[in-house]
Amino acid sequence: MKRCSQKQSWAASSTRGLSLADGFTLIELLVVIAIIALLASLLLPTLTASQQRARSIGCTSNLHQLGIALRLYLDDDKVFPLATSGDGLGNWQRALRPAAGEKTLYCPQRKKASDEFLQIFPSSDTQIMPHYGYNFIGATHRNPPPLNPGLGGDFIWDGSTGHFAPAPENRIRVPSAMIAIGDSAAFVRPGLAPPPSVTPKDPLYVSFPFVVPAWGYAGVGDWHEGKANMLFCDGHTESAKQSLWLDASDERKRLWNNDNLPHEECW
Repeated sequence: MKRCSQKQSWAASSTRGLSLADGFTLIELLVVIAIIALLASLLLPTLTASQQRARSIGCTSNLHQLGIALRLYLDDDKVFPLATSGDGLGNWQRALRPAAGEKTLYCPQRKKASDEFLQIFPSSDTQIMPHYGYNFIGATHRNPPPLNPGLGGDFIWDGSTGHFAPAPENRIRVPSAMIAIGDSAAFVRPGLAPPPSVTPKDPLYVSFPFVVPAWGYAGVGDWHEGKANMLFCDGHTESAKQSLWLDASDERKRLWNNDNLPHEECW
C-alpha cells in the first residue's frame, strides 16, 4: 500500500507540473502580446513602403502601356493626339483609350481628391486614383510661341473662326528627351455647369513644369514618396522628385518642349 501511494503521489505531482508548464499566466500572455505589437510596429513602415513601391511599379507599367498605345496612334496618323478637340474636354485620352484601356489612364496610387474636383463631381469618392496628365503646352508659363512647344496641337486662327491642328510626329526633335504623359493632378475645369453626361474621366488632364497660382496646384504629382513617373515620346519612363520635374533650369525645361529649347521668353 505504501509503494502504491508513493506512485500515485508522484503521478499527481507530475500532472500538476505539466498543467503549469503547458499553460500561460496572464503576465506571460501580456508579454507575448507586447512583443507582437512591437514587431508589428517595426514591420508596418516596411510593409507600407513595399506597397508604395508596388504601386509605383504599377504606375510605370501603366505608362509603358500608354506609350505603346501612343506609338500605335502615331503609326496610323503620323501626328500626336490633340489635347482637346475644342469642347473643353480631354481628347487625348479618347484617342488612346481604345488601345490602352480605361484603367491604364490612371495611376494606381490613390490620393485625396481636391476640393475643386469634388465640387464638380460631388458623387465621387474622396480617395481617387489620379488620372495621368498630357504635356499640353510644354514649358510655357506665359508668352507662348506661335507653334505650341507641347504635344497638344496648335490653335490656328482663320479670321473669324479657329481650329486645332495636331502636332506632327516629326516636330519632336529629340523623342528621348521629350515628356509625353505623366503623374499630374492638374485638369481643366469643364465649364461652370458641365452637363450630367460629363464624368470624372472626361476633363482635359494636363501636365506642366510649374505651379499655376489661380489653380493652386502643380502640373506634376508627388504621390510616389515625393516622386512622379513620366513617359517620354520614345516610350521609356523616368522617375524623379517632383521638385526636379518642376526645376526651372534650361536643362529641365527642354524636356517639355518639342524643339528641345528652353524657351526662356515663355517662363
